[in-house]
Amino acid sequence: MLLGGPGSVVLHEPSGLLDAPEVRTSDRTLLQRHGASAGTDYLGARVVHLAFTVLDDPGTVADILRVFQPGPDRILRFAVPGVAGGLGRLTGRVRKRAVPTDALFTAGAVRCDIEVYAADPLLYADQQSTARVLPASPRGSVRLFPFRFPWGVMKSGAAFVTQPADITVDGNAATWPTYSITGPVVNPTVLNRSTGERITVQLTVPTAEVLTIETRTRSVLLNGASRYGALSPDSVWFPLRPGTARLEFDDLLGDKNRGADIRWRSAWI
Repeated sequence: MLLGGPGSVVLHEPSGLLDAPEVRTSDRTLLQRHGASAGTDYLGARVVHLAFTVLDDPGTVADILRVFQPGPDRILRFAVPGVAGGLGRLTGRVRKRAVPTDALFTAGAVRCDIEVYAADPLLYADQQSTARVLPASPRGSVRLFPFRFPWGVMKSGAAFVTQPADITVDGNAATWPTYSITGPVVNPTVLNRSTGERITVQLTVPTAEVLTIETRTRSVLLNGASRYGALSPDSVWFPLRPGTARLEFDDLLGDKNRGADIRWRSAWI
């Protein structure tokens, strides 16, 4: 649907897309004093309203009623210059749909008002970003002093070491990534060198099997089976924040060819 564009569906006024979601506070009233103690604020759900008219096209009306019906979450994609990188998405479900059968309806101009409820209030880039998290250096190397180049001396001779690259995250809000680690690895760790936060899973991933760490849902899956109990006590569920982050991968085998594949979508409020 195009805002003011040609076609049988005329979009009038979408609202809630750039509005700030409701804020859920945890403030506490001060006893025997004025004011309150400010707690941590959390965002509530986002509600998007779509108002449009379908012009004299019964087939299009049927399509609209089929698409915008209450049900499970689905993807709502939008293209607004300057919003969510120009092409964004949110995940929501239809909670309300008003289609009055009035005189305009019988004349072939069907008015529709849709309310989309998005439990996750963030707007995400429609394009998913990916990167590879690499080890800082292979195990067994001996650092040469005072050289600072990214290379070391292996027991079997010299070897060039590819340093982990900075990951650039767009947007203005933190986003939760997903890591996929293919075995063989032992006790894999993803470390955010910028903040010191880390996630360590204390288990052995056999050859060709895949360990998936989903930070948003806080799940740890080995070939689809939960391994949440294998998280180390010092693990922290950390998001990717806007800007750059230096992520590193490590495991007890120390194979420099191993790493973690990371995918994320930049996020906006």
